[in-house]
Amino acid sequence: MSRTEQVSRLLKFRFRAMNTDVEVQLAAGREEAEHAAALVKNWFEAQEQRFSRFVADSELNRLNRCTGWMPISAAMDEVLSLAYGYIGQTEGIFQPGISRALRASGYDVSFEQLQQREYQQSGTERRLDIQQSNITDMLRDEYDYSRPRWIQREGSRMVHKDPGTELDLGGIVKGWAVERIADWLQRTLHIPAGLINAGGDIQAWGTTSHPMWSVQVTDPYQEERNLIGRIQLRKGAIATSGVVRRRWQNTDGGLSHHLIDPRTMEPADTDVLQCTVLGQHTSQCEIIAKTVCILGSAEAVGWLNRHYDRHDVLWMTGDGSTYFRGNTDMLAERWPGFDPDHRFSLI
Repeated sequence: MSRTEQVSRLLKFRFRAMNTDVEVQLAAGREEAEHAAALVKNWFEAQEQRFSRFVADSELNRLNRCTGWMPISAAMDEVLSLAYGYIGQTEGIFQPGISRALRASGYDVSFEQLQQREYQQSGTERRLDIQQSNITDMLRDEYDYSRPRWIQREGSRMVHKDPGTELDLGGIVKGWAVERIADWLQRTLHIPAGLINAGGDIQAWGTTSHPMWSVQVTDPYQEERNLIGRIQLRKGAIATSGVVRRRWQNTDGGLSHHLIDPRTMEPADTDVLQCTVLGQHTSQCEIIAKTVCILGSAEAVGWLNRHYDRHDVLWMTGDGSTYFRGNTDMLAERWPGFDPDHRFSLI
């Protein structure tokens, strides 16, 4: 088989890391693709060890325990710098300083462990619910969500948190990891076409000699079934966020999920079930998708117009309606099969 024939074939690899399923598709010869996929797997595993709040000695947990200035890795410095900027661009809706609120909502172990845990209505657990409610009230009363809760010393890779602040970078780090490794595969290994998908956070690239990528958008309640259609792209990024797949039952029988609204320090309570964003950078698309879910439809369009006027954004609400804000002229080409109930053009 010629080199041209080898790279025209897509080889697929799957593994689990960062508490999600990761899929790697590469246009390369088998030996080259297997080597690249192994490096991708190592990369995601390393970032999980660095950024997870469920790894006791992760760099993130060491930072959360630190009470003064702490030296940090280049990766941590980069992610914190990105997060710092997104706090402003989201008007404080993206806020990494919500780790304590996540724990108070019941998300105190990895989601895989959370799914296995069976709650029982014992007196101890009822008292725990009251304690968690008090913690949430305290956080809401004391917390200024509109600003970053840490300072980075420029040029020195040193960081200092506000007293009592605990960071959770789960809202950005997966998209960042996808984006960084995809860029490395192109620039360093010169792989002409590929797609990295980490739990719906996707970076794709290719050339005119490779077919367009087709990415299905699934029903938030039924992953095996298409929602309405799919996304077609040559290169770019896609991210999906929602409140359905990562949720759990509390001891009072109610449901909680992982998207914390920093204005209330509780799981967001809006009409949006799921949001999918098409753009150029996975981390940015991830932030937009989460912010739309937290804001809800009534606030989302105005916020998008103020800050992100070049992205296609589609979301589904609890009543089954679909909303699209983006380039409506390209809707049929980029989003074949979609027929949104509500459309908002780019301004």
